[in-house]
Amino acid sequence: MAVWTQTTDESVQAAGTSVPPATTSTTQRPTTTTLPPLRSALLAFGGDVLIHEGVWEAAATGDGHDFTPMLEPIAPMLSAADIALCHLEVPLGRPGERLSGYPRFRAPAALATDLAEAGFDGCSVASNHALDHGESGVAATLDALDGAGLGHAGTARSPEEDRAHRIYDAGGIAVGHLSYAYGFNGFQPPSGKGWLVDPIDPARILEDSAALRAAGAELVVVSLHWGDEYAHGVTPAQQEVADALAAAPGAVDLVVGHHAHVVQPISKVGGMWVVWGLGNLLSNNSPRCCTTDATDGLVVTVAVGDRDDRSGVEVRSITYTPTWNERSGYRVLPAAEALAAGGADPPLAEALRTSWARTDGHVRALDPDGTLPLFPSAMP
Repeated sequence: MAVWTQTTDESVQAAGTSVPPATTSTTQRPTTTTLPPLRSALLAFGGDVLIHEGVWEAAATGDGHDFTPMLEPIAPMLSAADIALCHLEVPLGRPGERLSGYPRFRAPAALATDLAEAGFDGCSVASNHALDHGESGVAATLDALDGAGLGHAGTARSPEEDRAHRIYDAGGIAVGHLSYAYGFNGFQPPSGKGWLVDPIDPARILEDSAALRAAGAELVVVSLHWGDEYAHGVTPAQQEVADALAAAPGAVDLVVGHHAHVVQPISKVGGMWVVWGLGNLLSNNSPRCCTTDATDGLVVTVAVGDRDDRSGVEVRSITYTPTWNERSGYRVLPAAEALAAGGADPPLAEALRTSWARTDGHVRALDPDGTLPLFPSAMP
């Protein structure tokens, strides 16, 4: 698991320190400077965790809920990353609170522990459902994530927490994380408590990114809950936000998108990488309510590291793993890897192959010639 820290503005120390003068000598000795090796790390991101009633009912046990079997197939790739971040779209409940599905979600708190055990180190939590149960729902969700040892960004229990900086240590690289949502399904924070959840505002995002870098972040990741549901194409509103962020070179290194519930492309806007939409990781969206493509998702693994000239940290490449969320047990299956492992019956094998091809096409829609360092998991 990665180490994450949360610092407040008051805790940030000045970077400059005085250096004592060098001693002098009449004897000149040759000096040798050995530069430390270039650092590198892997970051992993998963799609929407949207716990409908059918999902938490399938996870029910005699004395609670267990989502482990659903997440187990992707655990190896999550654990292989230095940092793995989920997108928790729904509030979590406290013991004894009534669970609920669409349209006002409340999922079991056990989900937080199971996400951590699967290999996630934290989650973005700003979403259109973040205020489904108001301030108490925000607090219950963050309490559950804290209890599971998961970092979080996008909602807060106090103004101080809202101003705090979420920074993860990925193999010695300080990775900052921010999270914002386009809206909250008509709900609004109580008067004077706008700090409960962060709305998308490019100017605010750039300010927060600058503060995060001042606190020590070397690479900034922004999770955005945006786009149109079930639409694979990038919307004008998405493009406008991305353009505004990319217009400040070096402010944001990577944008990771959620909410559409289907896979959207991966591309670059200026020097900024954009994973426009990861689709669903775990949900009950299906052709019965929505679209076949809502069973598709991505786990993206992002290789980051020091630039060769040591001028900072950069995104080097992205590997995408198409996933398929089966409906019999809600297992999140990495399509190519599940096929390579063998044992899939013909209908399952066909579903996995079809899903992989569908997802690969959507990911590459803005890079049809393969000019970006963007690589799929290999289909056997």
